Amino acid sequence: MKLLLFIKPLVWLALICYGLFTPPSALPKAAFLNIPHFDKMVHFGLFFVFCLLLFRPFKKLKLNPLVLAPLVSFILAALLEWIQEMVTSSRSSNFYDFLANTAGILAATLVFHFFVSDRKWERYL
Repeated sequence: MKLLLFIKPLVWLALICYGLFTPPSALPKAAFLNIPHFDKMVHFGLFFVFCLLLFRPFKKLKLNPLVLAPLVSFILAALLEWIQEMVTSSRSSNFYDFLANTAGILAATLVFHFFVSDRKWERYL
């Protein structure tokens, strides 16, 4: 079944949604979380991993992964930021979060293209 190819990115997407829609008061408080702009690093990392996990399924389906993985990631990043604004009262949309998401997606695309694609560690995605 083709949907099973997407199990890793779907699980990761569920984790992203949990983090994005959890009220800030319910998130852990730790000293290292007080780093300036730490939330932007988190957004970058979440979408970096998500996009990276999408490359292999699209490649196995013989679809253009270098177009589809970033495109799907970008659309979901925009959609999730918009949904945060529209649906939750404890979270809001933030353009800089979206920029961090986009930077993570672009970085994942470059890493996959230059360092992962057609190499032995691609099978771990």
